[in-house]
Amino acid sequence: MSKSLIRHLNTENLNRKTDSFLAKHSETIREQAESMLRHSSADIARMSSDDIQKLLFEFQVQQIELKMRNEELNRAHQALTASRDNYAQLYDLSPVGYLTLNEAGVIQKANIAASVLLGCTKQELINKRFGGFIHSSDQDNYYVFLRNLLTLKTGQALSAKLSGANDSPTRPEYQYFQLCTSSSQPYDKSNISTYVECYARVVCNDKNALQICLAINNISEYKQAQDTITRLNAKLEETIRKQTGELIVSNLSLMKKVEELRRSKHQLVEREAKLNSIFNASVEGIITINMSDIIVSANAAVETIFGYKPEELVGCNINKLMPSSPREMNHRNLPPTLESVGQIREIEGIHKNGSIVPLDLSIAEFSIDNAHYFTNIVRDVSLRKYREQQDKEHLDELAHVTRLGLMGEMASGIAHEVNQPLSAISSYTQASLNLMNTENPDQAKLTEILHKTQQQALRAGQIIHRMREFVKSHAKHRSAADVNSLIHEAVGLCIAELKQNDIKLIFELKNNLPPIYVDHVQIEQVIINLIRNSVDALQNLPAKQQRQLTIHSRLTLNDGIQIRVKDNGPGIGEDQQQKILTPFYTTKTNGMGMGLSISRSLVEAHEGTLHFNSEPGKGTTFYFTLPTRGKPDGR
Repeated sequence: MSKSLIRHLNTENLNRKTDSFLAKHSETIREQAESMLRHSSADIARMSSDDIQKLLFEFQVQQIELKMRNEELNRAHQALTASRDNYAQLYDLSPVGYLTLNEAGVIQKANIAASVLLGCTKQELINKRFGGFIHSSDQDNYYVFLRNLLTLKTGQALSAKLSGANDSPTRPEYQYFQLCTSSSQPYDKSNISTYVECYARVVCNDKNALQICLAINNISEYKQAQDTITRLNAKLEETIRKQTGELIVSNLSLMKKVEELRRSKHQLVEREAKLNSIFNASVEGIITINMSDIIVSANAAVETIFGYKPEELVGCNINKLMPSSPREMNHRNLPPTLESVGQIREIEGIHKNGSIVPLDLSIAEFSIDNAHYFTNIVRDVSLRKYREQQDKEHLDELAHVTRLGLMGEMASGIAHEVNQPLSAISSYTQASLNLMNTENPDQAKLTEILHKTQQQALRAGQIIHRMREFVKSHAKHRSAADVNSLIHEAVGLCIAELKQNDIKLIFELKNNLPPIYVDHVQIEQVIINLIRNSVDALQNLPAKQQRQLTIHSRLTLNDGIQIRVKDNGPGIGEDQQQKILTPFYTTKTNGMGMGLSISRSLVEAHEGTLHFNSEPGKGTTFYFTLPTRGKPDGR
C-alpha cells in the first residue's frame, strides 16, 4: 500500500475524531457547570462579599483561561483542516491511481489519476464495479484477488489487462490533472492493451465496515518491454540453433575446403609462372622500388627502354633511370611520388648510352608484410613524340598555305588599303613641289605637308609589314599577348572587305583581361578565318538589310579567355552543322573546306577549344576559348 494513501486515510480519521471530541467536550463542560451552580447556590448565599468577590475573580480567570484554550483549539483545528486539505490535494493529484472499494468491489471514491486510467470521470466511477474494467481474460484472477483480500485481510497484488475505455483528453479532470502534474507525456488511449498492477489492503472505516484501499499503476510499457525481451530471447535461441547447425555443416565442409586449398596451391604455382611470363613479356617497363627509392625488381622490357638488364638495376637508386623525377622525403617522411599515384605524367629518362628517352610514367602503391612499395610503369613514347612533331610541322605548313590563300583572296582589298596612303603621298609630294616653286615658300606649311607625307608612307609600310608577317613561314613561338590587340590587328587586315560589303563592325571587348601565351600569327589567323566566314555569310543578305558583325572578348568562369565572332547572317542549316568543322567540307562554291578545320587545330594546339552555335535565319556565332596559364617559353 502506498505511504501517501495511508497518510491520507490517517488524516481523515484524525479530523473526524477531533471534531467529535470538541462537540462532546463542550456539552460536558456546560452540563458540569450548570450542576455546580445548582449545588453551590446555597453556599454562595452564606458567603461574605469578600468571598464572593474572590470567587468572581476566580471565575473570570477561569473564563479567560477557557477562552484562551478555546482559541488554541480553534487554531489547532484550522491547522488540521489545512493539513487535511493538503493531503486531499496530494491524494487527488497523485500520478498513481487510488480507489476506495466496498466489500462487493464497488467504487466509493477515486482520484484523478484513476479516472484518467479507467477512462471515466470521478463521478462516473462512483458505484461502478471495479471488476467491470478488468479484461475478460483476467476476470478469474481478479475475483481470486478480491476473495483473498477479504478472507486473509492482508495486502494483495494483481497484474491484469484493462478492457477498452472511452476516455477523452478533453474531460476537465484530465486537463486539470495534466496541468497540476506538468505531465509531458502525450495522452493516447487508442491502444486498448493497457496493463496495470494493483496493490490493495482492507481497512475499517468509522462505522466498522470493511473497505478496500486500492492503488493502480500503469505497467503497459514494462509489459511491452517484457514481451519484446521474450520475443528477442526466442529469436536468439532460434538463431543459436541455426548457427549450431551451420557450424556442424561448415565443419563437414572444412575438410573439403582443405582439399580444395591443396589443389589451389598447385594452381597458384602455375598462375605465378604465367604472371611472371606476362610480367617479362610486357612492352611497358615495370620497376618496383621500396621506400628508400632502391629498385627491388624490374622486368625484361627495361632493357629495351633503358639499355640495362634487370639484374643490373636491382639494388640501384631509381634516379639512375629517371633523374627528372627525384623522390626526396617530405615533411611526413613520405615520398612526393604519393601525390602522383594513379596518374599518368610525362617525364624524361636516361638511356644507358646517355641519350634522353621521353616516357609516360604511372605509379602504383602496394604493401606486403607491412612494407610499402611503389611500382613505376614506364612506356617509351619517342615514336609518339616524333609523330606529334611531324603533325605540328604539317599543321604549320597547312596554316601557311591557308594564309597565302587568304592573302590572295584579300589581295584586292589590301591593294586598296595600300593604294590610299600611296595616293596621299603622291598628292602631298605634288603639293610640296608646287609650294617650293613659289617665290617665298611657306616653310611651316611645307614642313606640315612633308610630315603628313611621312605618316602616309609609314602607314603603307605597316600594311605591307603586317602582310609579310602574316604570310611568311616562321618557327612556332609563343609569347605574352593582349587578346584585344590581336583582335584589332586581325580586323585591320580585313577592314577593306568589311567596308566593301557595307558591314557594320561592333566591338564588345572587356578591358584589363589577363595576358595569354600564344603564337600571335596563328591566333590572328583563326580570328581572320572566322571574320571572313561571317563576311561570306553576310554577302547573301538582301541589300536593304543591315549587315552586322560583332566581336566579343571576355573572361570565363574557369579563368580562360573567350573570343566570339557573331554575325546576323542566314545561319547554318541543321544538316550542315554536323559537318561544318570537318576537313574539306565547305558551303562555298569555290572553297577548299580547310579554314575552320585548321582554325580548330590551331586552337587545340594552344590547349583551347572551338565551338559554334547557329539558328537558321538569325545568324551564327563562332567562339573559341584559350587558357591564361602557361609561360612564354617558346613551346
